[in-house]
Amino acid sequence: MKRSRNLLVLSVVAVVLGTTLGACAPAGPANGDWLAAGCYNSGVVGAPDFAFNGTPNAAGNLTVALDIATLTLSENGTCAGIPLAAPYSFTLVRATGDLAAGAICSGLGLGAGVGQIQSDYPAFPADAWVCNPPATT
Repeated sequence: MKRSRNLLVLSVVAVVLGTTLGACAPAGPANGDWLAAGCYNSGVVGAPDFAFNGTPNAAGNLTVALDIATLTLSENGTCAGIPLAAPYSFTLVRATGDLAAGAICSGLGLGAGVGQIQSDYPAFPADAWVCNPPATT
């Protein structure tokens, strides 16, 4: 009985550690070998980490995380904290250029333009674009 309990505890620890450690580094791509789900850091000072859910061209697929203790966004490549949902989430699309990206974003209800993300986040591919959020009134 004690051996079974120890194996159960070890299994639970392995799952928890695997889930926690897996959040720090992108996993292998599950979306046609384009971009892995995971946490992406920027080389730009003050730029937040982005957590990509692995599904391109889906509204809200790119989030930032808020550290409640310091009330700051994660900026150290860990995406640690509470992921912020809409209206504070972002949308990453895959497109061959800004016109194509703009069309995809418009189709998702995000027609305020697009921006190329690779210059600030080099781990993102050149065909990765971020939809600008709708203007607030």
